[in-house]
Amino acid sequence: MPAITQSDLDQLMSDHPTLTSEGYGRSTLVAASKEPDLRADLASDLTSVQEAAAWIAELGWASAVSDDSPSSYHLKHVMEEATGRYVTNGAFIAAALLAGVPVKLNGLNPPIGVSRQSLPTA
Repeated sequence: MPAITQSDLDQLMSDHPTLTSEGYGRSTLVAASKEPDLRADLASDLTSVQEAAAWIAELGWASAVSDDSPSSYHLKHVMEEATGRYVTNGAFIAAALLAGVPVKLNGLNPPIGVSRQSLPTA
C-alpha cells in the first residue's frame, strides 16, 4: 500500500463532508457547532491515519461488508489494545477508506470489511 499523504487525507475529507474525528455522519452527542472543529482535528491527524492504515494492512480483508463485519469503533479499540496507540474513530474510518477496505458508510461507527478471524486476540 502506498504511503498516505496529507493530500490524500485532504481529498478524502473533501469527498466525505460528514467525516469527523468522532466518526461518519452526525453524532447526537455533539453539537453541530463543534463539527468544524472535529473535522479540523481529523484533517490534522495524518500520523494516526497512517498508523491505522498500517495496522489495517496486516488484517485479512473481506471482499464486501457483511452482517458480521466489525464496526469502526470496535476495530479502533482492538488496534489500541494491540498497539498501545490511541486513534480516533474518524481517523480509523479514514484509514480504512484510504487503504481500500470495504466500508459501509451508514452511520457514526460504520462496519468495515475485515475478517474477525484476522484480529489479534487479547
